[in-house]
Amino acid sequence: MGAPHSSRPDATPPPAPADDEASPDHMGETISVEGRGRGALISSEVLTSVNVIGREQLAEENVNEPLEVLRRTPAVYMDGFNQGIVSSDIGVRGFSTQGDVAPVKLLIDGIPSNIHIGVPDMKTVSPLDIERMEVVKGTNDPRFGLYNVAGNVNVVTRRGGNERQLRLLGGSFGTVEPQAFIGIENGRLAQNYSAAYRRSSGYRNNSEQGRFTGSGKWFLTLDKGGRVGLIVRGAYMDADAPGYLTTDEMRAAPRSVVDYARADGGTQRNLHASVHFDRDFSPDLTWSLKAYGQGFLRKRWVRHSAESIQQERVEDEKQYGALSVLTLRTDALGLEDFALEWGLDYQLQDNRHLRYQTEERRRSGDPVRNQDFDFQALGTYLQARAWLVDRVRVVAALRADRLFGGFRDRRSGDEYGISDEDLILQPKLSLAYTPWEGHTVYGNYGRTFQTGVGLGAYQTQGEPLSVSLNDGWEAGYKLEPRDWLTARVAVWQQYASNEVRLRFDDSGDSENVGRTRREGFDVELTVRPLTQVTLWGSFSRHVAWQTEPGPAHPARLGKQLDHVPDFSAKTGVDYAPLTALHLSLWLYAQGDYHLTKENDQGQYGAYTLLNLDASYEVTQWARVGVQLRNLLGTTYDTSVWYRDFSGPTVLHTPGDGRAGYVTTTMTF
Repeated sequence: MGAPHSSRPDATPPPAPADDEASPDHMGETISVEGRGRGALISSEVLTSVNVIGREQLAEENVNEPLEVLRRTPAVYMDGFNQGIVSSDIGVRGFSTQGDVAPVKLLIDGIPSNIHIGVPDMKTVSPLDIERMEVVKGTNDPRFGLYNVAGNVNVVTRRGGNERQLRLLGGSFGTVEPQAFIGIENGRLAQNYSAAYRRSSGYRNNSEQGRFTGSGKWFLTLDKGGRVGLIVRGAYMDADAPGYLTTDEMRAAPRSVVDYARADGGTQRNLHASVHFDRDFSPDLTWSLKAYGQGFLRKRWVRHSAESIQQERVEDEKQYGALSVLTLRTDALGLEDFALEWGLDYQLQDNRHLRYQTEERRRSGDPVRNQDFDFQALGTYLQARAWLVDRVRVVAALRADRLFGGFRDRRSGDEYGISDEDLILQPKLSLAYTPWEGHTVYGNYGRTFQTGVGLGAYQTQGEPLSVSLNDGWEAGYKLEPRDWLTARVAVWQQYASNEVRLRFDDSGDSENVGRTRREGFDVELTVRPLTQVTLWGSFSRHVAWQTEPGPAHPARLGKQLDHVPDFSAKTGVDYAPLTALHLSLWLYAQGDYHLTKENDQGQYGAYTLLNLDASYEVTQWARVGVQLRNLLGTTYDTSVWYRDFSGPTVLHTPGDGRAGYVTTTMTF
């Protein structure tokens, strides 16, 4: 419970941890803060399941999709589509990985980074540019509203310092990836620049992709406790898509491309700019303000069957917003480590979604979908934290959100307002009890919300979709009696009042699927029996049930929700026989899942992968490494779904076969 962080964190965004706050291991460690902190309350101060992945691990990651750096995080599971720019998604707490329900809010340096349907987009960040990633699971974090259904991930990029780094990677499937980072700090001004390019032919035919990312950050310390900064980011991706294979095709030729998908693929362009301002009014009172504008332009050509017609799908989304946090930290009120925080945030989305019928990527006729809509979310929260009595800490909070917007169908001329303008109240309460040093028992309750997306967010002639309220609780025990042992066990449940899911058809609409219940448990363990050896592992069980699907779907009553793996597990051993030599043998596994809400097409998707990493520090400024992925050459699926049109069948995305990569990292 908790994670490494500075005892005096900056709100815009935090600087690199000091040397005595070493990068967290694979599990995410806990470091207690002695005395009062400063600035806005951060992820590690949320009394729930929090994991932090540090720079040392992240810089060595080798992924086609940046979200995949979360693969080793406890209780996080993945789905790899490998369909051009639609590549991967993550799931937590028993939520689907298909993108029809998006339960995780992503932030990059505190700025939201989800596209309209809620899918997190991390394509503007390269692994070498990340300082740490903070993963919060549960419903009791009041700082965020929209998309924060089951948790959030904050990517904190590197800022400050005087350092130059260059990392070169090459290996299987024609993969090449140079990354560069520059830090220049001179007096009050800190500058950082990063750039990366990744090109790969892919494991499968017709899966070539290229992605470029770049960023610049400028932060200036002002007089009288002020700081101001500007961040600019961009990314461009061009990728082909190999299509989905039938079961027979998967077994016969897992690297093949589907004939009708040879012209599939797409491009994506992301642009981002944000201004960050902090002000310390006093040692106790601080204010943080962030304002941003960003755009996601996605073009995708897709054909799902030999009988269907290829479509060009264009999603042109622009987002503008601001986040303000005022924080008071004081002991003057007679409560130890008291903090009171008020937050206010606003986001405006200006979205244009179009679809065209195409042949070999050439348009034929007018768009078959032409939707123009704005979607606005206004939220505020108030939270208070203190030690009530000796060894008992409490955090109480209330968040409120309201949605606005208008929708115009440019084909029909119809216009609609938002379907639900009611205030969405979300109470939160967290308690932690420390009976003796190194042992913590905690529990929390919180409410989050989920709303329709696209056409489903607006009042049409049909039955309006109601906002679904997601109530959840968690109870856990954290054990850290010695430096060499860290463990945590937690149980949790979440209940949705009327879950909302995106419909995967040409309507762009959403639907309520009724009441649902999710439950599970998490176990994490890190042991260091010897100075040179670290054993780590986690196991998470998650099940999602349809408890009241409604009279229209009686066959779904008591059935499991689709695309929720039964479990996810990660374990490994890290060994450093020499100061300069590091070895890591690690395993990732996840269980199978149902393909339909009726649970009538069997279960798929289970797999186990074994991987090996080795690195050697040749000099103080150069390190070389070798990475072996899928060491045993396992044949497996990264994604499976059931096509219920154009000849119903089960379709597969094969995962990469055995692969090897070589890296060189130079620090100047």
